[in-house]
Amino acid sequence: MKKVLIVLALICLVAFPVMAGNSYTGATKKNSVGVGLNLGTNTGVGLRFGMGSFDILANVGINNFSFKPFTLSADAAASYKVYTIDGGKDLKFPITVGVGAKAAIAFGDTTAVDLGVLVPVGIEYTFSEVPVTLYIRLAPGVKLLEATAFKIGFDYSGYIGALWNF
Repeated sequence: MKKVLIVLALICLVAFPVMAGNSYTGATKKNSVGVGLNLGTNTGVGLRFGMGSFDILANVGINNFSFKPFTLSADAAASYKVYTIDGGKDLKFPITVGVGAKAAIAFGDTTAVDLGVLVPVGIEYTFSEVPVTLYIRLAPGVKLLEATAFKIGFDYSGYIGALWNF
């Protein structure tokens, strides 16, 4: 498993800058794509698909707060820019709010599934010189399934990350 992840990381490091070339159209532009690293409750690959008026955000990786048993986690959300902080000198920091879902599969003695609804709120910055977006997001929500059993409760995600946009 570790060898596969290392090979995929190396391919990404080589392929993404080459594929991006001059085709960068900016984050949130229609048909734009961003791929990068997501660190937090769900550490792994971060993705962004620009749909025009909103973005689809997705993360797939390892759940950092569930070490026993090993847990894979994924979340996806529609995200809208609701306000932009003007930092002066062409520094723009969009504030985003969205709604989405979170799923996790725990592998142990028995396989269990968690499922929840999240409301991600974040701030991001896209560099004007290079096609990279940095972000911080907190996502409170409601857990619907815990260990494959119906159980309503508080859920959350939080992460920082960077995306290469092309």
